[in-house]
Amino acid sequence: MSTFEKKMPQMEAPVHEQDTESLLLERLKNSQSESDYFRWLLFVVGFYRGIQKVDAATALLHRFIETSNSDEQKAHCHLTLGQIATDEQQFEAALKHFKTALGLNPKQKKIVYVLHNNTAYCLNMLHCYAEGERHCRLAIEVNWTRASGYRNLGVSLKGQTKIVEAVWALVEAAKLDVADERARLLLRKLIEDNPGVLVPCPWAMEGLTPNANSENTPRN
Repeated sequence: MSTFEKKMPQMEAPVHEQDTESLLLERLKNSQSESDYFRWLLFVVGFYRGIQKVDAATALLHRFIETSNSDEQKAHCHLTLGQIATDEQQFEAALKHFKTALGLNPKQKKIVYVLHNNTAYCLNMLHCYAEGERHCRLAIEVNWTRASGYRNLGVSLKGQTKIVEAVWALVEAAKLDVADERARLLLRKLIEDNPGVLVPCPWAMEGLTPNANSENTPRN
């Protein structure tokens, strides 16, 4: 909820939402080009997700996919549909959207990274760790500076009982984003369950103590 919405009386919130929806839909309708339409479409979808009108968001995305001639834009729509399904913990449905998007061969590196990384996350949740590892490594090939790819790789490797490799991946994730506790918590649990891993991996402790002087910033 925005600061503005917090200041508004509770009874006026629906009116504010209706006004915003009408404005966004008008901008969408009056778009002068396909790229402009797509830009406003994403604004509308984001707004609908924010106010929990998920059905309206997914309907817009499906309608655009059916009519668009741009594989790049359709891949972006499938990515968003997959993210919506992930939010609802519908991992098989999300996985289908992510893989469909990858099959459209998007060119934007940011989109490709997120698609591989999100695919890996869903595969991990479905206990398909070997395939999840493959997509994690593909994501890291696209962008090795983001922590989430290494964090998901750690989960994939742990699921295959590749403990030393999992420790390495989680340490890398923790070092890349010192502000994100998720990798550190996974690493701590992994070491607690496998204390002997500190013998071959004494450097694992680096991942448990964030460096206060680190210049790294959150990359996720």
